Amino acid sequence: MRKWFNQKISRQIMSAFYLILITLSVSSIAAYFYTNHQVMDAKKSLDAISERQERATTLWDNWQSLQYEMRGYIVFGDDAVLDLVEEKTAALEKETKWFEKNGTYRADQLYASDVRALYTSYTTFVMPSLIKYVKAKQDGTVDEAFLQMPSLKSMMPQVKRDPNRKFKMNASDSETMRQSVNTMESVFTNYRTDLQAKEMMAKDKLVKQTKYAEWIWLINLLVLFFVILLIIRPFIERTTRQIQLLSKESKLLAQGQHTAPLIPISRTDEIGELSKSFHQMATALTDNKYRLMSSNDNLEQALQLTLRNEAHLKIRNQLTETLASRDTVTAYPAVIEKMVEITDSTNGSLIFKEGTTVTNIISHAMTEQEQDELISTIEPVIRKARKDRVPHTAQFAERSFAVTPVLDASTNEIIAYIYLMRLHRPFDLQEQEELAAFARQLALSLLRMRTFDEIGREREKSARLLNSIRESILYIEPDGPMQLINRPLLDLFDHPSATDSKAEWLIEVDESITSLKYQVDQLPEFERYLRQTFVHRETGEGITFSIDREKRFIKTYSEEIHYGGKFRGILLVLRDVTNEVEVDRIKNELVSTISHELRTPLSSIYGFTELMIQRDLPPQRQKKYLAAVHSETERLSLLINDFLDLQRMEANHQEYTFEPFDLIPMIKDLKQLHSLSSSAHDIQILSDVPVQIIQGDSKKIRQLFGNLINNAIKYSPAGGPIEIRLAEHDHHVTIAITDHGIGIPASAMTELFQKFYRVDNSDTRKIGGTGLGLSICREIARAHDGEIHVESIEGQGSTFTVELPLNPPQPL
Repeated sequence: MRKWFNQKISRQIMSAFYLILITLSVSSIAAYFYTNHQVMDAKKSLDAISERQERATTLWDNWQSLQYEMRGYIVFGDDAVLDLVEEKTAALEKETKWFEKNGTYRADQLYASDVRALYTSYTTFVMPSLIKYVKAKQDGTVDEAFLQMPSLKSMMPQVKRDPNRKFKMNASDSETMRQSVNTMESVFTNYRTDLQAKEMMAKDKLVKQTKYAEWIWLINLLVLFFVILLIIRPFIERTTRQIQLLSKESKLLAQGQHTAPLIPISRTDEIGELSKSFHQMATALTDNKYRLMSSNDNLEQALQLTLRNEAHLKIRNQLTETLASRDTVTAYPAVIEKMVEITDSTNGSLIFKEGTTVTNIISHAMTEQEQDELISTIEPVIRKARKDRVPHTAQFAERSFAVTPVLDASTNEIIAYIYLMRLHRPFDLQEQEELAAFARQLALSLLRMRTFDEIGREREKSARLLNSIRESILYIEPDGPMQLINRPLLDLFDHPSATDSKAEWLIEVDESITSLKYQVDQLPEFERYLRQTFVHRETGEGITFSIDREKRFIKTYSEEIHYGGKFRGILLVLRDVTNEVEVDRIKNELVSTISHELRTPLSSIYGFTELMIQRDLPPQRQKKYLAAVHSETERLSLLINDFLDLQRMEANHQEYTFEPFDLIPMIKDLKQLHSLSSSAHDIQILSDVPVQIIQGDSKKIRQLFGNLINNAIKYSPAGGPIEIRLAEHDHHVTIAITDHGIGIPASAMTELFQKFYRVDNSDTRKIGGTGLGLSICREIARAHDGEIHVESIEGQGSTFTVELPLNPPQPL
């Protein structure tokens, strides 16, 4: 049995584990059953005490309720109360029987006896006498305001009384009855006190049993501790000590020291087997050590050669990747650096040429002086390489040179040279072949970059051309990701980045550009047009729409773009036609105004002249008609003069005769003239300065203020005052003409000085005019370095203010 036990460490460990487990299980089960038994006994005692407390309380409550109901019956004489009395009596009987039946303790039996005595006395003597007393009062036999004990005694049943009875219900003595009731209260109190004492004893007992259980568990842990200390610990120490010895021998072997066995070979368990195997392995490793050491030198030499070849191969791969990359122009310094590194050269250069001219030299590890003297130094070698189109080498003292031409494969022309120099070792044929291969790769790279540069220049030229035209374009490939616009489109829609953007390339469409469509006034029609153009590919003439509430008008057309023999995308062109629309509007207004304004005087002239031709009129009538024709002709002349004046002003052909003159006499003259033409208006001049000398054309200034005063009269048809205020400030004179007429709507203020513009409402339709007067006034004011502006409240009147510079005083 002992031999079988020592053969396996696992058997020894499991035996120790089972011993601990059995010891712990037995002691734990014993402690558990002991503790559980004590707890159940304590719980049973506490439950019994709690039940007696509850029943004693219930009995006392029923006793109090019985007395309360009997008092109510005595006071009110209600027979229904007797039913409640009977219920309480039955409840008292039930609880009393329970205590008589379940009286375990001496206190239970005494309490049951006292309750039974009280119950018997109360139900035998007191209750029947009280019921009879109430019946007698109801019958009128007894006529008492309050209950009298003699009357009650006379109604008590004649039953033999026990002189030893604890509760004496003597009707002749109320004090005796009260003492009996108090005795019952003391019985209940004593009983409840006794139960509380028993409850405390049970709890104390439970606490003691719990402490005993704790001691049992502590003893259990001590037993377990001694088992581990006396049995398990020696076993673990013995096993770990042997493993430590084996570990020590392993370290000695790792350090190259082979020793005799430190662990007894006589062990039959796994540690003994491991010791035998370890020493067999140590012997084999020692033998192999000497064989490996003999071949280590050869392996190190092969490794160094492999590492050098690997480093060269890595550099060659990097050079190939650099030459194959698209951004090769910026990579040329790295290219020559890697060539120098691959060939173990001291320095090197890439010499670029066009024809016979050197255009650029990119060097590595060369000073500026060496770079400046390079061409003259290697000129003989370059001539040989240029002639033979193959690499050539030369030797100057300790320095070896290699010059390799880079040829364009399509024309066999030299486009660059690779120059390398190193010390003490010339370039062999294999290295020259590698340089020729590098030159071919470099040639492909240069040609590719030349093509990329040409493509880039063409793209930049196209983008610059598209950004320089006035039309806005949008190019979209429906089947691809490309969506581009030119910069004029940003300007057209007043995009925030339009003023900041300096890009010369076309711009990709982003969310901020897509949101520009919400500036279109006719958004549903515009979106429908975009779907038809880019989804259904319906190209050609487009639509005309406005943006920003008719701030600009835009006309579109679209074309399909084909190249490479297939459809690529659609180009949408947006042209700003705001000026054309404005010209059309002005032309229509001009035609409408001329047709309207010329029709009236021409009709009058035609009518009066026709009458004078067809009829013989008295001279007085003829004179009147001729005066009317003259008046209409004068009106027509003024209208034509207004058109001509405005045309000359806009074309900068208007001639002005500037001279100094006093403005106040002119204003007074205009006041007198217009006062005669309208008796309903009171024109007033308000000025604190007697003289206002300005430099200007007096005829045009008179026309300016004449138009403003005439407008003030026309647009205040109900009459009223017209104030002309003159004021001087900062070498300027300000003339404000105020009327109290119909006023101007706020919506018309921005367009008021545009030619042919007239406020369109029911009040102004009754007043004639061409819409040129205010436009002429503004041109005259600006020609005199002045300005005109208006303030108005609709329905209250308007104030037109003209500001002109004063004539500077002449030096004495």
